[in-house]
Amino acid sequence: MAGQKLLLVLIILISTCIFALCWAFMIIVWHQEYVILPDHVVDLITRYPTVLTLISTVISTILSVTTTALLSFAVKKAINHYITRPISLVELHTAIALTKPQPLLRWNHYKLSFFTLIFVCLVALLNSSWTTLLLPTPLLWPVPIEGRELYLSSNAFDVKLGLDTTKSGNYQNGYDILDIMSSMSGTSASRSAVAGGSDSVFAFNGVLYNISSSGILPAVEDYAGTSLHPGGIGLEYYGGKVAVNTSVVEDRGHFGLTRNYTVTQRGLSAIITCSDLSDLDPNEFSLNFTSTNSSNTTWWQGTASCPLGTGSGYWSTEENDSIGFLGIIVCPTPVFVNGNVTSFDILLQGMGQYNFLDATVCKVAPYATSFDVTYSQAMISVDQHPLRPIQPLQYNVTAFISFVVSGLTSSSQTTYSNPLGQLLRLSRLNTTSSVNETLANYFRGIIEFSATYLRCAYSAEGASTNSTMQDLYSNAEAFIPLNGTMHILTYGWDRKRPTYIYILCVFVVIWTVTVSAAVYSLIQERTHPRTGPTFDASNPVHLMMASSAGGLETLAGFEDNGALANERARVRLLDGRGVAPDDAVGEKTSARPTRSTMPRFEIVP
Repeated sequence: MAGQKLLLVLIILISTCIFALCWAFMIIVWHQEYVILPDHVVDLITRYPTVLTLISTVISTILSVTTTALLSFAVKKAINHYITRPISLVELHTAIALTKPQPLLRWNHYKLSFFTLIFVCLVALLNSSWTTLLLPTPLLWPVPIEGRELYLSSNAFDVKLGLDTTKSGNYQNGYDILDIMSSMSGTSASRSAVAGGSDSVFAFNGVLYNISSSGILPAVEDYAGTSLHPGGIGLEYYGGKVAVNTSVVEDRGHFGLTRNYTVTQRGLSAIITCSDLSDLDPNEFSLNFTSTNSSNTTWWQGTASCPLGTGSGYWSTEENDSIGFLGIIVCPTPVFVNGNVTSFDILLQGMGQYNFLDATVCKVAPYATSFDVTYSQAMISVDQHPLRPIQPLQYNVTAFISFVVSGLTSSSQTTYSNPLGQLLRLSRLNTTSSVNETLANYFRGIIEFSATYLRCAYSAEGASTNSTMQDLYSNAEAFIPLNGTMHILTYGWDRKRPTYIYILCVFVVIWTVTVSAAVYSLIQERTHPRTGPTFDASNPVHLMMASSAGGLETLAGFEDNGALANERARVRLLDGRGVAPDDAVGEKTSARPTRSTMPRFEIVP
């Protein structure tokens, strides 16, 4: 019997070790929130996905078979001791079924049937439970990122911009880039079908923006664009690498399969409302164009007035009635350093091919606010949250934006046509949006790009160490914190799986039953040691041998539903001398058992 006790102790230890390892793994997952596989393992998984399934299935099958075997052995030993006390035959049937394990489906004993069914289901779920626990799955691992970016609405930046506009410098390259890219940014943001509609893409400095840049600067190194050294900084900037001032809080050295980012950044946009000049107060707004012809050339002069001041413009076109002229005037004329406006108006009118556009006024109010920026699949998408507060711009930043729009009004008009006029003419074919909506989106795209250019110009690589930028970079007011999340697609485990609750329930029940059954058997072995041969109630041969020893002669036969009547009969197992173990303790057991003294059942009244 010492060997049986040792085996029961081993069952307790092995079951507890397996259960402890399971709990330890769950605690690690709960503590770390995400348990991520190394990149080289993830690479192997993506290359050989069926191998992962095979390995996890084999391991979980081994663990399932092991835990089931331990459970069955412990339950069998416990039942062998339990049947030495009075027990009905249907309960004996149930006890034997639990050692298989198999359900007892008898409607006249629904409680026992339900109990065995639950028990068998838990055992059957062991394999799936281990597989669910051990099999790593694809997941998006969120990793915080932090940093800072240039704050265009700050007084420190506004002062620096004002000073730079009054200094002499080689700004022509920067102005050329602004003229080229502004028209493209406006066309992309117009959402016109001819420009790609809502699927349009705007590219600048090696960075792809969905529809428009929204005044943001890439905050992620992987999306920072070109790696070429910038040709200049400040207003001399015309392209090149920009510095990214963000860092990952902790990625544990994992790169994963893919990465995408969501960052809350400070962007810049504008509230733009366009309406016919005839609908406004003529005392506040006016627009006039005059033309003179000379040597097959028409010279145009435009003047405009608005509540904020006045503006003017000059153009030349061919002397031809079929030409397209779109006169655009920014009001008031941009003024740096001494400016005092934070908004402006755009007045425009089409002639010739564009005579469908009557005199129109677009009121522009630029503002800064927080945007949700998504970096995914080499594309930057910007979404403004409608409830976030907006902040008016400083004077010089507003003046710079209006200066960019004003420059475009002159450079975009050729001697024969105007790109914006062509866009408006084609947009009339789209009945889902009006000409005024196209105008508002077009100018909004230009304004947002102007802000992106400023951020790039003053965040270019080397700007932070340049002597001309020290006043700006040494001023903490010129920068604003940003934060976001990097989502790494990889393989592993995370604590947000609700299936872990189901897994733990199964494991806890199985471990509890196994250990309880083994402990019960150890207690019975100590208090009521067996004196005869070992009896196994789950062994049909042992049952037949015990039945043949006599004691069950009064049971009914198979006729007249005798089986149902016998289920209520109560029996108990006697030890090798015809007495129950409770009565055998302390008596001599040196005699060798004979057939008449073998284990047998007796009916209990």
